[in-house]
Amino acid sequence: MTQDWPICLFQGLFFSVFALRLVRLPASAAGVSAGAAQVAPGAKALIALHGFGFFVLYLGVARAVFLPLAVTRLFAPRREVGAAIIVLASLLVGWTLLVFQSWRLEARIEPGHRLCTVGPFRLVRHPICLGTGLLSLGTFLWIPTAMVLGGVLLSLLAADLRARSEERILERAFSPAYAVRVKRFVPGVY
Repeated sequence: MTQDWPICLFQGLFFSVFALRLVRLPASAAGVSAGAAQVAPGAKALIALHGFGFFVLYLGVARAVFLPLAVTRLFAPRREVGAAIIVLASLLVGWTLLVFQSWRLEARIEPGHRLCTVGPFRLVRHPICLGTGLLSLGTFLWIPTAMVLGGVLLSLLAADLRARSEERILERAFSPAYAVRVKRFVPGVY
């Protein structure tokens, strides 16, 4: 096992944050309620693509952790910067899950669904997708191999496609004014 094994602890930290779904806080959504149930177009295929991106990413991580291979040295504190980005991603997703009561793996709007515009949703429309993107980026900085980069690119593409698909059903159910005010992933930029 190589010196990259601590990346597994940081990955575990990130995914353990999803246990916050077990915490039920008072609803903190704002906006109008949706009527009829809707599922984002191609939701299952996009989840599969996102999962495949993470499969490639973690295959690259496993190769780096369990097989001795040369890792490109991007810059000296790359592991520390990667770890900091993964911790930031964990905090963002944790904050999101505490305020977002209607999160599902599959983008779906059910009767009574309310558009969340508080917490991290004041900054970006898809903070969980942003968190998974930051997780991928931090992983690549820690283990900058071609396979990990391939997984990062696939997962970022899938996150963007999933966000766009979800936005189509959100625009039908709610006013598009929120989408005009708040950017998809990067505050004030994109």
